[in-house]
Amino acid sequence: MATVGCFALVASAGEAQKKDAAPAQRWYAGVNLGSLDFRDSYAGVGLHDTSVGLGVFGGAYLKDRLSLELSYDAFTAIDLRDVAGSGVKHFDVKNQRHTVALAVVREVSMRDIFEWRRDWRFFGVAGAYRSDLDRSVTMLGASEPVRTADRINGVLLGGGVLYRLGPVDLRGYFREFGMLEDKEGHEIGVVVQRKF
Repeated sequence: MATVGCFALVASAGEAQKKDAAPAQRWYAGVNLGSLDFRDSYAGVGLHDTSVGLGVFGGAYLKDRLSLELSYDAFTAIDLRDVAGSGVKHFDVKNQRHTVALAVVREVSMRDIFEWRRDWRFFGVAGAYRSDLDRSVTMLGASEPVRTADRINGVLLGGGVLYRLGPVDLRGYFREFGMLEDKEGHEIGVVVQRKF
């Protein structure tokens, strides 16, 4: 009886150690640095610029390789000087873009498929986003800028590669944003995220 009790204690202690050694990590959060290629228009003039911005994000694992992710980033999407408008008019334009996105992220592990030693993963992203655009336009010779606001709602698709380093993941990513009228954009960047 005592022997059976000892075995039961050892087994339960072993199970507890396994649970302690490999805790379930259901959440992650991080920061990203991205480069945005963005198109806009003002008064019938097409505008195009590339900029760098920062973002933050957090996610929850629905399954081992499937997560739901909420992100926010901010860019000075367009900052152009002396743009030729209609006739002889020229103007300066600055466009601030703030984007919130909710997306599903699906990972595929190369270690599981090809038995790689290191844990490289490819992932795909699909979701919806909302971008708020604050545009400031100053006509040449005018002292006060004209300010306008716009909003873009759409679908985003993307993907990239992820490398797992213990509790920290490094990601390289690409996101393509949907179109509304003549506005569109895509973003590439790098991510550092921490699981907890």
